[in-house]
This record gives sequence, structure tokens and C-alpha cells, in this order.
Amino acid sequence: MLGIRSLLKSNTPLIKNAVVQRNMSGLSTPARNKVTRGELIFLSGIMVVSWLSIPAYVLVNIKNYRDKN
Repeated sequence: MLGIRSLLKSNTPLIKNAVVQRNMSGLSTPARNKVTRGELIFLSGIMVVSWLSIPAYVLVNIKNYRDKN
């Protein structure tokens, strides 16, 4: 029992240091550099294509999926 207590006492600073403190603020500021319209359209297009590519692939090949069942 004494061995367990001594282990717990010696590991207490280690446990306290393992906890990560996050210093976050709820305040935000405007962007320092405004994103250009062309870059915004390009990046939005990439996101839309990536989101819709898998559902589109499934819909195009739905006959192949139904034949297997």
C-alpha cells in the first residue's frame, strides 16, 4: 500500500504536465488579406466537384450495383 502511495505522489507532477492548456479567444478579426474573386471561385469549384464526385459516380453506375444484388 505504501508503494502505491509513493508512486502516486511521484507521478502527480507528471500528470499535471500531461494536461494540455489551450488559450483560446472568442474574438476574431477580419482577414488581413482579402481573397480575390477568381481564387474564391476556383477553390469553391474544387470543393463542389469533390463533394459531388462520389454521388455522381454512384448514380452513373447504379445499374452495376443493382445487378450484383
